Amino acid sequence: MSRMIWHNVNKKVTRDAVGVAIVVLSSLCIAFVPSSAKISINEGASIIALLISRCLIGAVLLFPITLMQRTRLLIPRALLAKTIIATFFNVGMIGCLYSAVQFVDVGLAVLILYMFPLGIAIWSHFSGRQKVNMVQWGSVAGLLAGLVLLMLDTVRVGSVSGLLLCFGSMVCAMIYTTMSSDLTDSLGSALVNLQTNIWSVAILSLAVLLPLGQDITLPQTTTGWIAILSNGTFYMLGFWLFFEGCRIIGVTRASILTLVDPLFAAVIAILFLGQFLTFSEWIGFAIILGALLVFETQKSRETGSL
Repeated sequence: MSRMIWHNVNKKVTRDAVGVAIVVLSSLCIAFVPSSAKISINEGASIIALLISRCLIGAVLLFPITLMQRTRLLIPRALLAKTIIATFFNVGMIGCLYSAVQFVDVGLAVLILYMFPLGIAIWSHFSGRQKVNMVQWGSVAGLLAGLVLLMLDTVRVGSVSGLLLCFGSMVCAMIYTTMSSDLTDSLGSALVNLQTNIWSVAILSLAVLLPLGQDITLPQTTTGWIAILSNGTFYMLGFWLFFEGCRIIGVTRASILTLVDPLFAAVIAILFLGQFLTFSEWIGFAIILGALLVFETQKSRETGSL
């Protein structure tokens, strides 16, 4: 009997370890996305070309997954308008992020983007959908303090427009996540993301056809082409691995583990772009990651106690 219990414990530990490894690997994939975008832009690709290629790659990779799940490829007419509106905010989120990395460090841009769950939680608190407790408010205060430290040097060198784009990306992420979460409950994750990518291509193509000054320019080097292809591939691979990890260890634990994404993004930016953070920026970075961790673990405890 004890041998069977020990076997089951070992099996659970192994399963958990595999799940954690998959989620961490998904974070590593996602962390490559902004750096590959920056490299492709440096090699001559326009942001509109980068956005269209990413969405096309996403649609191509998601199409067989959706078919394997035997899901209808078309969405109900009643949800079409909401899907298109969510797509606009998805395009805004990605477009602002890719534009921001031209002015500020990749690590800073990703870290500000990843503050969107706090924005959602605070909005939910004041709208009465979910209460934020005192520990979480303390985390928000710590996050703001860390953010001031992190942004000091960026403001000092005059990259205010880059910071505004970062916060624009965060706001778009808040709205897109809230809307897509509701759509996912009705349609499933794969179909929502497939439709989002298809509509993104349509919206971005329209922006090119209309006289809005958006021209498609492609990378001028092999490095640029590798970067533009890896941008979409790593994003969708990260997405797929994350949900595989959720299936094994649960969405709460998986979401907390993704807090390493900004750290991975900063390290990859150091390795591939030579974007080193200053001492004060590293301190701010650490404070923000700690505040996010406390906020998310506190939220998970409350969720678990319901």
